[in-house]
Amino acid sequence: MNENRRSPAIHSQKRLLVIDGIPGSGKTTAAIRIHNLLTAQGVRARCLLELEENHPLLPPMEHYYALNTAEGADAFIRQLVDRYGRFVEEQLNSPEDIVIIESVLFQDVISVSHLQSMNIAQLQSFTESLQRLLMPLNPHLIYYYHADVEGQWRYICGIRGNEWGPVSFKSDEDFVQAGEVWSASQAFVRTAIDAWLIPKLIIENKNYTWAEYDERIDGFVSESLLKASASPAINRIRHS
Repeated sequence: MNENRRSPAIHSQKRLLVIDGIPGSGKTTAAIRIHNLLTAQGVRARCLLELEENHPLLPPMEHYYALNTAEGADAFIRQLVDRYGRFVEEQLNSPEDIVIIESVLFQDVISVSHLQSMNIAQLQSFTESLQRLLMPLNPHLIYYYHADVEGQWRYICGIRGNEWGPVSFKSDEDFVQAGEVWSASQAFVRTAIDAWLIPKLIIENKNYTWAEYDERIDGFVSESLLKASASPAINRIRHS
């Protein structure tokens, strides 16, 4: 992997906000709300939702099917490293001060690679490569962590139904199995997140107290994402 050619040692004033967690965590809702708050303040911000057509950071589904083989995993990793490298270059030259991405890094790429049985050492190296690639954008992270993953699946399916997107639960055993496999992938992701030395807010969602979580998020956005070292335009907004 040759991600170093796209990770220049620069001091960019751009900001990347990564919002992630397992399915149904509230990521999309949070991304839209934060984007609306930023634009209402005059911040030049872009929000890339998971379901955006031709998403620059998501490969076609068929590219996930052979991740348990060395050859398939290598091809997938090369493609994602290229996608992320081009994305960083585009954002560094874009007019936006802040770009928001939700779900695509840890849920749709890293967790799914784990679920598809990519070699763990290879997956760890891949994860670190994507994290390094994003560093020129000064990434910040909001991560929804669930102590009861099976309970989260039951909660969100109680709202959305047992079939939505790629999800299809036919029996109680399906929920038990989803809890087990997604708990393992979440544990892998949490280790990677804890080791990523960037500003981050971990929301351990136990009671679904959304108002409390929103308040914590607003504080993180104000005190970290929009802190005084940001661009002059953001500073004027903060101090106006």
